[in-house]
Amino acid sequence: MNPNPLSDREKALEDQWIREKEKQMAKARAEKKEQSTKDSDSGSKTQQQVRDESK
Repeated sequence: MNPNPLSDREKALEDQWIREKEKQMAKARAEKKEQSTKDSDSGSKTQQQVRDESK
């Protein structure tokens, strides 16, 4: 039972593609989380500015 070298290569390419896709998705999640954090921070600052102005 000799392993099929083509199937080994296909599996390696598939694994590589999966790792790259997971890396891209993780990066996208991190950017989205960072963006939502920035949005939250800017929203909080705006509310703080409103409170300061009302005093």
